[in-house]
Amino acid sequence: MATATRADNPYLAGNFAPLSDEVSVADLPVTGTLPPELNGRYLRIGPNPAGHETGPGHHWFTGQGMVHGVRLRAGRAEWYRNRFVRGDVPEDSPNTNVLAHGGRLLALVEGGGAPVSIAPDLNGMRTWDADGALRLGFTAHPKVDPACGEMHAVSYLIDPRSEHLRYDVVDATGKVTHSAELPVAGVPMVHDMALTGTRVVVFDLPVTLSAEAAGRLAAGRPQAGDALPMRWNDEHPARVGVLPRGGTADRLRWFDAPRCYVFHVLNAYDAPDGSIVMDVVRYDSVFRDSFRGPADALPSLARWTISPHRGTVSEQIMSDHSIEWPRINQDRAGRAHRYGWFGAVGPASLRLSDDVARDRGGSFEPGPLVKFDTATGEAATHHFGAGRVTQEPAFVPRPGTGAGTGTGAEDDGWILTVVYDGNTDRSELVVLDAADVAAAPLARVHLPRRVPFGFHGNWVSDTEIGA
Repeated sequence: MATATRADNPYLAGNFAPLSDEVSVADLPVTGTLPPELNGRYLRIGPNPAGHETGPGHHWFTGQGMVHGVRLRAGRAEWYRNRFVRGDVPEDSPNTNVLAHGGRLLALVEGGGAPVSIAPDLNGMRTWDADGALRLGFTAHPKVDPACGEMHAVSYLIDPRSEHLRYDVVDATGKVTHSAELPVAGVPMVHDMALTGTRVVVFDLPVTLSAEAAGRLAAGRPQAGDALPMRWNDEHPARVGVLPRGGTADRLRWFDAPRCYVFHVLNAYDAPDGSIVMDVVRYDSVFRDSFRGPADALPSLARWTISPHRGTVSEQIMSDHSIEWPRINQDRAGRAHRYGWFGAVGPASLRLSDDVARDRGGSFEPGPLVKFDTATGEAATHHFGAGRVTQEPAFVPRPGTGAGTGTGAEDDGWILTVVYDGNTDRSELVVLDAADVAAAPLARVHLPRRVPFGFHGNWVSDTEIGA
């Protein structure tokens, strides 16, 4: 298969372009002062395609995973490392999320890939499938209840024979304690889910497996974006399912939803009247007009209220900011929340050429960081400077602020985020005061190279993995 050039595919250009090697650099320079309470690792992951993975059918969401890590301890930035993600077989190379659960660092992907366990120093990896329970794959976006440590996940398999989603519950030690098949038609792309104190919310939205794209890919004749053979489907319904935690398909109830696509949920919680309040980042469409990435239109933050007694889902657009990669204080997961932190997106943030911007629909370029107050509708923005942009922030609570109890000030902590500087072609790990994101950074860790635009990252404290 021919290899695409950067001119052919904008998701192989600029800071979307993959890296070719692994490096380890110690004693990173820091501007400002790192909070001494930050003892752990900031980890970020994304696709790093090579060879046949960069062919004409390349899609931004595909390619071998690469994890980037920055070790912080006692006010110092001890190291930066990047490593290709390698499981026990070549197919096990998740590229979408990296997090800690059950004392393990796990790299995750959706659609059929098993998780990969990563050593704390990033130098050892192996496939981890929970004693075979997750061999057929997992999700990139499980939800963890901070009170009990349970992880809930809704997964799908990119396979035309698949006729169901799978709902798994993984306990705090990493044991799968519950699994249920949830029947669906058409192989919908299910990137995220929602968890409240009592219920799980399942998405079934109009992006499904395309037989035409999958057939071209299998025949070795892919067109643009066919490496991810999912397409907008005008014939597929838009709906959400509500299931009691630990429930089975016979207890799943479906509701018509706004006709759109949702990659990410900020949070969801049970309201006193029995409804579910859920804040989502929604797109009017994806993979309908642009097939190499989610560039059909700009996203919006919306509040969906699911009213089981009325059988309805209502929608309120909450902000005129175009924002993605939503994050909360994880202590509020499944509970009522006020604040969300996001990366803004918009057209041509990196001064792309007209051809590249047009190919992406001019609509999906990283930008500044935004903190949004869902109670007042107010937004605070941190602009990192000309040519400097970020993606997903991570909230780190200040120690002793009620972790796991839902108490304490919701924004008492720090925001960690990777910032790419298009002027120098390098990246930094920037630390902000989560309560005042518009203020000057507390610290900037200067990384030895750029970190390509990827998907997700998390702060993992030493206490989570015992190292």
